[in-house]
Amino acid sequence: MASDGHDQNRFLDLDAKVFGDHVAAVLDLAGVPVARSIVDLGAGTGAGSRLLRQRFPDAAVTCVDNDPQMLELLRGQGFAVVGADLDHGFPALGGSLIAAGVAAEAPVDLVWASSSLHHVTHPARLLSGVRRALAPGGVLVVVELAALPRFLSHPRGALLELRCHAAAAAEGWNHYPNWTPVIEAAGFAVTRSEVTGIAPVTPAAREYARQWFARFSHLAALTAHDHEAVANLLERFTDDVELDPRATRTVWVATPVEAQEQP
Repeated sequence: MASDGHDQNRFLDLDAKVFGDHVAAVLDLAGVPVARSIVDLGAGTGAGSRLLRQRFPDAAVTCVDNDPQMLELLRGQGFAVVGADLDHGFPALGGSLIAAGVAAEAPVDLVWASSSLHHVTHPARLLSGVRRALAPGGVLVVVELAALPRFLSHPRGALLELRCHAAAAAEGWNHYPNWTPVIEAAGFAVTRSEVTGIAPVTPAAREYARQWFARFSHLAALTAHDHEAVANLLERFTDDVELDPRATRTVWVATPVEAQEQP
């Protein structure tokens, strides 16, 4: 899903606008009533971080990313930031701009990893560090798209969309393992759930749908006929295209397993 930085930023922000309520439902699953310290791993443009800040207005939210452009965006939004490569493990938080009153190395109440863990080369190393950083009763939440979002409601369009999804899967889009055994091996008890959100048809939803199909138009695995169909769809992507935006996310809620006391 390659694109230039500006387009990618807009793409991520549109997801938050369209499916923001969906992410709120994911947070409901986490069961965290209050949090003083939150770490967003792979924060990107801050779309998820902003939702976390809305949910926990009294918390210090520290955003971790490896992209200088993203870090600058996050700073501009008033977040504490840490520039780090997650392949090297969970970062030290001492260099972040922590909000007043929260110690730099205070235990973390919530670690949020939305669509970021599958980018990490050594997830076991990162997860072990998360476990050490969490406060007693702290929670790790890992979120992935169960499947690419769906937008088209007309049967013919829906079938085209499914073929686009199949072509995207053939090219490795949205590929990740079942994280349950990986997270458990790092010392967590894990609950896996799926949350489906249906979004209203807004101008943002229409733009987001169009951006997905613009990306599908570059899929080499699509047939020539489907390439033509996607091109035709993009040309008439106005109010006459029937939409039914929906997305399903897989959510892993993990809490550290306490070591058994020695007899």
